[in-house]
Amino acid sequence: MKSFLNFLVNTIIFLLISVGSFLVAWRFIEEDVILFFTQVPIESERFEVNLIETEDTAEFDWDVVTSLDATYWLNYIDIPDDDVHPIGELLIPSIDARLPIFLGVGEPNITIGVGTMKPEFVMGEGNITLASHWDPNPGVRFGGLHLVQEGDLLILRDSNYLYIYETFIFNTVITRYQFYITDYVPGKTYLTLFTCTPDGTERLMVRGEFVEQVSIADLAEAAAALEAEAVQTEPDESDVLSELGRLDVEVMIEVVETLEDSNVPFPVTNVALAVGGSLVLGMIVVRFANRGRR
Repeated sequence: MKSFLNFLVNTIIFLLISVGSFLVAWRFIEEDVILFFTQVPIESERFEVNLIETEDTAEFDWDVVTSLDATYWLNYIDIPDDDVHPIGELLIPSIDARLPIFLGVGEPNITIGVGTMKPEFVMGEGNITLASHWDPNPGVRFGGLHLVQEGDLLILRDSNYLYIYETFIFNTVITRYQFYITDYVPGKTYLTLFTCTPDGTERLMVRGEFVEQVSIADLAEAAAALEAEAVQTEPDESDVLSELGRLDVEVMIEVVETLEDSNVPFPVTNVALAVGGSLVLGMIVVRFANRGRR
């Protein structure tokens, strides 16, 4: 009987310590795990070209959006790739954000990407407003929106072009009723991003003004020109470099290079360390507990 009680006590101690330490470690690996399970296959050839037709099934009322629970991402592990239809892509290089754009703000649109607040969606025109859920992990959805600063680039992408916006309103808190931010502003071309504040009572907004439309094919040509220039003793200013501007080209080339590898790998090493470390810590505590009872 005594041996059984010892076994029971040891098991309870082991489970409490192991599970508790894993929950602590989880905070350090949660972002990578969520990104892996909620990533969307982004294939530019499947994008609609610029103008997106209105769909009766799309939802554009933010009031119907509900908060997410901590395990929401488990619902999206087995979504078939054929059921996911992005209409474009949003890139925010300063916070390493790369998000698929979907028509409307219904689920799962703003859970695995960003959604349009209006059925009309023409990149580089009007006031495009995109929304997504906030997340405690800065690398997930709009969890890092508060880190965007003045001058940071906001980029929309379709099959052939990048549409570049420059941030001029950032880290701005508005009330949940200020939906005039979605309104068209005469003479201006904006990209407006917003999400909920952590407590869900207000909204966090970022806005950029349209700067230029850049051909992805031209950027590929510019990349080749830069590479050729690097091995020449006499610089050769190609037409495409002159037209786009050297600094812009180099920044945009970095962006395009990130498009080539879109898959987020499963963090095997970090998960293994978290699980293994938790189990080892549990065994160590049990061993010391047994010594104390002798």
